[in-house]
Amino acid sequence: MSIKNQLKERNLPSLLSREEMIDIMQREVYGYLPSVDFTVSVSEPTSVYDRYMIYTVEHSYVTMTVTVGEKSHSFRVDRLLHTDGRRRPTVILNNFHPIYASRYFPIEELTEKEVDFISCVYEDVCADNGDFENGLAPLLLPNGQAEDHTSGKIGIWAWANMRLVDYALTLPSTDPDNICVMGHSRLGKTALFTAMMDDRIKFVFSNASGCSGDSLSIGNTGHNRAGDKFATGELISDITGTFPYWFCRNYFKYAGRNVSDNFDQHFLLASIAPRYVLVGACSEDHWADPVSEQLCALAASEAWEKKGLTGLEDCDRIIEPGEALLCGHVGFFKIKSVHYLSRHCYSRLIEFIEHHKK
Repeated sequence: MSIKNQLKERNLPSLLSREEMIDIMQREVYGYLPSVDFTVSVSEPTSVYDRYMIYTVEHSYVTMTVTVGEKSHSFRVDRLLHTDGRRRPTVILNNFHPIYASRYFPIEELTEKEVDFISCVYEDVCADNGDFENGLAPLLLPNGQAEDHTSGKIGIWAWANMRLVDYALTLPSTDPDNICVMGHSRLGKTALFTAMMDDRIKFVFSNASGCSGDSLSIGNTGHNRAGDKFATGELISDITGTFPYWFCRNYFKYAGRNVSDNFDQHFLLASIAPRYVLVGACSEDHWADPVSEQLCALAASEAWEKKGLTGLEDCDRIIEPGEALLCGHVGFFKIKSVHYLSRHCYSRLIEFIEHHKK
């Protein structure tokens, strides 16, 4: 069956205006971003290692401190910056580990690329649990998740991403027209939500963010527990049962049916148009469901096509591992892998940026 016919069988809700989709995704899934008066201060950089590419790329870090009223919270921000005076695309990365110690960040290989990186560790921003009294959480949500539409932890991590964008724009090495935000898994969901809310971001890369990220929910069947094998895609009931604090409480009402009649995750991608979205999928990542990820990218493409742009480039089949569709405003690739962010993924992102940047 062709990919377009597979998409028709999902019977997805039709796309709405950008403003309506942004409101729905906040109100029903992630929660509304906090609105607070805040100040941010950044320390002078401390050099970690300056000999990459024969002294032309330096790894350093600063301490960022966010203050709201009488409360403040500080976290480390790593920088991998070229020092030759040229402006380059800058990638904002909310990571699982510091970049110098992360299996998700091939630091030396990336110094050879024509991009810079600004990165923080997501649990330095706030813990990945239901405690809203640590990190930035009590500053941004002093009453916790007081309402059914109050932001969850994904919203807090996205808010921190925006502060990294603020900071990147103060650096002489940053090309302000080519800022990218990226993330893997739960942080891919965060990257997409960040890009939806912040139009200073030109590129967003979501790698294997799956359910409630870059994968459709309609049509998924979840875990075949009797056979102890994955079927097609994690369910809303699975993700809200395990990680309820990532989302607003309104999202829980969809757990029973695994669908909403009014939206699906193609709204999230479509709300980023006319900017650029890249989705990475892993062939053996059945929980994220690479088929539903490609279908989500295709379903969202209508938002670009309505603007006279190319969404996902024409391909009438589910692509194979190793293939990539990078020429449209919506890009998609698949690697032969389990749930992982590999060197190959970074290479595809940089290829996508190079193809589309000004």
